[in-house]
Amino acid sequence: MSTQFYGDFAITGGNVKAAVAFSKNKNEATVTSVSLSAEHENGKVAAWGVNNDFPQQFLKKIKPAGVLRSGIRTNIAAHYGSGFVLAEETFENDKRKVVPKSIRQYPDIHEFFVRNQMKRFHKEIITDLENFALAVPEYVLSNDFKKINRVKRQKTADFRYEIMNEATGLIENGYLSTKWAEGVDVASKFVSKVPLIDSYWSAEEVKEYCKKNKIRNFMRPAYYPLLNESYYPDPELHSIESSGWLDIINSIPKFKKAFLEEKANINYHIEVYEEYFERKYKDDWQGFTPEKRKEIQEEFVQELDAALRGADKGGASLMSIMYKDENGTPQPGLKITDVSAKDTDGKYLDDTAAGIQAALSAANVDPSIIGAGIPGANLGAGSGSDKREGWLIKSAMKYIDRETTLEPFEFIQQYNGWPPELIGGFENTVLTTLDKNPTGTQKAAQL
Repeated sequence: MSTQFYGDFAITGGNVKAAVAFSKNKNEATVTSVSLSAEHENGKVAAWGVNNDFPQQFLKKIKPAGVLRSGIRTNIAAHYGSGFVLAEETFENDKRKVVPKSIRQYPDIHEFFVRNQMKRFHKEIITDLENFALAVPEYVLSNDFKKINRVKRQKTADFRYEIMNEATGLIENGYLSTKWAEGVDVASKFVSKVPLIDSYWSAEEVKEYCKKNKIRNFMRPAYYPLLNESYYPDPELHSIESSGWLDIINSIPKFKKAFLEEKANINYHIEVYEEYFERKYKDDWQGFTPEKRKEIQEEFVQELDAALRGADKGGASLMSIMYKDENGTPQPGLKITDVSAKDTDGKYLDDTAAGIQAALSAANVDPSIIGAGIPGANLGAGSGSDKREGWLIKSAMKYIDRETTLEPFEFIQQYNGWPPELIGGFENTVLTTLDKNPTGTQKAAQL
């Protein structure tokens, strides 16, 4: 066991380290080689964020924020539900009738879904929509421009808009790269340009435009409604970053880790009077060298620490020498104060609670759904009924988002001439009580 002296204090039980929390390294880089904005043309790219790396920085920041990532994951699950379903919509006597259909009943559709792995495609664009409110499908046409043969998801984080052509009012191209955060521009070999099609154009308009301009592959973004943004959406989720709460959420665990690992874990404050040693060793004390005195003090502290430490010391007795001062008043040779109750392990619980609330509010997720609790506080996360009702409300609220997710299917349906009476949808997973259904779930399609 080591003993370290700091002035009049002696501390035992391991290394004592200093830690700095909530600091920023001035040398940590923000990319400055790309400084673009939607108002200024530079390489014809509309920058996403000051350094054109907002998606990359956002994903980096949310990586350690477990509660936020769980909230986003919940949104993705509620959005996808039990997956894509197909139905036939008819009207009889002015009444709408929806009849579920198997995709296998339609060979062209089934072949397209298998060839393009549409289950994965839908999960991928839902993930992009839930994180950035923007998805970027790329479509590949047949040689005669009459059919869409392929559709694939391009990652939203890799996508950037070209600056709008002021003469036509169109954004004519999109750019893809995994190196925007490194400051690449459109001339780089790591950047690819893909024609962009306005998502407001009908399938017939797109077909004619592509045929006229010999375009055989293009991107057609799908996004949640914009407010006053010119290019990239600014969804509610991103307020957790712009408000500063995401930095706070990430900083608290770092501080707690530093505190627990690097603090001096002191349970007792021991005050030893110099006269204690003078009276114990009498005239010899004055003749001891500084090294000898330090050795005696170290042995004393270790013996005292051993007497105070451990569960097996319960009921043990501790003796200390008393002496009288010049006035004849009894004085203790040493004084021991229990300071463990003043520990700060419970510090920042209120901030943690506020951070969790801010994160889940930004993600629009009921904490009961994911069992969110506050470490060191009440871990109760609501009853089964709370979870069930929260999930039902969340699923219902996803209807408007699913309409955006269905845009690629509806566009392909129109372009390829699939039966117009067919409609697509995503089936809800409806939680029930086990007495009503042994599996605890049932399905209901929103079509």
